[in-house]
Amino acid sequence: MSHKRHDLEEHQLQGFKYFKAISKMLEALRDAGCQRDRAGNRDLHMDQYISLMLLYMFNPLCTSLRSLQQASQLTKVQRKLGVPRASLGSLSEASTVFDSGLMLEIMDQLGDQLKPMTHPDKLKDLPGLPSSVEL
Repeated sequence: MSHKRHDLEEHQLQGFKYFKAISKMLEALRDAGCQRDRAGNRDLHMDQYISLMLLYMFNPLCTSLRSLQQASQLTKVQRKLGVPRASLGSLSEASTVFDSGLMLEIMDQLGDQLKPMTHPDKLKDLPGLPSSVEL
């Protein structure tokens, strides 16, 4: 059975407010993986790739690299995330070009910003929570 692909529209995407907080941290990854680019024509950088991957995670409508590529063509996505239109080939290659281990430092920084939950009692009756977990 064939499924008709629907184009993504800007109003269907969400989560843009979170990118403001993390964009400065991601800037440190800008040149990662560019050593292989001897021609100097890399358009998609690691910080932009990570931003697109986060957009993918925030949006259930993005279900494939093709839909993520389609989202990268939207003006709002380009403006809010600071990304260019990404080709399918660049997105596909990115997972082998960029070292995901470089994200560990950023994850540590984000973890340091977490605050304790103020109302953990609300979670006591959460189904599936192991009894060994203290709230």
